[in-house]
Amino acid sequence: MTTSLLLQLLFLLPFVSAFVHPGLLVTSSDITRIKTKLAAQLDPWQSSWNKLISIKYSQSTYTNNAVSSVYRDTVGDVHANAQNLWHDAAAAFNLGLRWKVEGDPQFAKAAANILTAWGEKLTNFDIGDDKYLTTGLQGHQLVNAAELIRDYAPFADSGLKTFTDMFSNVILTKNMFFLNHEAGSEHNPKHFFANWELCNMASVMAFGVFTENQTLFDFSVEYFKTGIGNGAINNAISNLVREPGTGKVIGQPQESGRDQGHTGLDFQLLGVIAQQAWNQGVDLYSYNSSRILLGAEYYARYNLGNDVPFVNYTNGIVFYDQISSASRGAYRPTWELLYAHYAQIKGLDVPWTEQYKNHTVESMGGFEGGAGSWGEGSGHYDGLGWGSLLYHLDSSDVDALSSPTGQTSSISSSSAVLTGATAHSDISSSTSVSPVSTFIPTTTTLSSALAPGTTFATSTSSTSSTASASSTTYIYEYDCGF
Repeated sequence: MTTSLLLQLLFLLPFVSAFVHPGLLVTSSDITRIKTKLAAQLDPWQSSWNKLISIKYSQSTYTNNAVSSVYRDTVGDVHANAQNLWHDAAAAFNLGLRWKVEGDPQFAKAAANILTAWGEKLTNFDIGDDKYLTTGLQGHQLVNAAELIRDYAPFADSGLKTFTDMFSNVILTKNMFFLNHEAGSEHNPKHFFANWELCNMASVMAFGVFTENQTLFDFSVEYFKTGIGNGAINNAISNLVREPGTGKVIGQPQESGRDQGHTGLDFQLLGVIAQQAWNQGVDLYSYNSSRILLGAEYYARYNLGNDVPFVNYTNGIVFYDQISSASRGAYRPTWELLYAHYAQIKGLDVPWTEQYKNHTVESMGGFEGGAGSWGEGSGHYDGLGWGSLLYHLDSSDVDALSSPTGQTSSISSSSAVLTGATAHSDISSSTSVSPVSTFIPTTTTLSSALAPGTTFATSTSSTSSTASASSTTYIYEYDCGF
């Protein structure tokens, strides 16, 4: 089925009424919690909020930079201008959040002006494949902003349709085209690294919720579970290995042989997808024995300066026989979310995720910042962030926790492999071990992952640290291309 036909069918379907709003990265309960913490001037909420309201992307005087064509790269006489979109997406979200928290309509109006302007002007993206990065990354951000002001009457009356029509015709079509592997470069469905598919999955899911389109929402959920590309969770976390010392099961991320900056982006996007689904009553966090967490523990352990097993990886195009140390220790504002969900909501033992959350918060000045607050360059706008404001929980919050309707906070026995793991306070200083085999393992399939009798992959190398993560800190500054 072609993408165009699929989209026609999608919009002929009746919208359902079971969706929760706001119900993407921010919910009404999140807003209530933030208001309570700010009223008491508690940190890290207060410091995070002070930062948010101080930056230019959070002011009611912000002027949009909408254009008709967005280019991620400069090619010949065509100059890159994607920063216009990522700046405006960040501003629309920040302003929408200010309206929800403060109640001042000037902020909703400013956010609506941004989204409506892009709805009126945007018609085109790059000729090359880079357009799929922009439509995925900024796509889900724009919809998250729109979700915050969906009940602002002036936007609902006029701007919402303008924005929705543009998104359907210009952005969603590209999200679906890419995820259906119709691009010429996708003759191998695993051609692209995980982050490419994950951002497009996040965009489709967000728009499904925003427009109350069950088919779009279900598509993104099912692709997460059973898709054939690297965005599917069993490909994004490509191998299961045993942690040295504890024997605990951890998951090797698909991009870990490439570099740590892009691998960190994978977890930022996995967090977006899982949280959007969670807020609609679908638990992808715990799917397949909490495979997101298995990967997060692996990533955090290595990026804190410790050794991890590595299984040779290929997607038929690239081949990696050892983990990459490039941008090791890179951080992104996503670890407050992962820690809050797995440790505080689910009650799992997550030693490396907790330590990496602490590392990220400390590196960012005491709280996780958000887009527009912690640097320039595309990598700083790949996610909306503000995790300390939106997701940080204290003991009173944990005591009062209850799951969203239709969900469960109970932990299956298969997830209990994480319980009892011991955090390592010392940093290994042994030298890297060169791989001794060229064996290329088959990616673990859905049916076999953590099933009875599963044989875990035997690593061909184990890389350990030469420096403490606290002594050498890298901020992710790479573009997220192939």
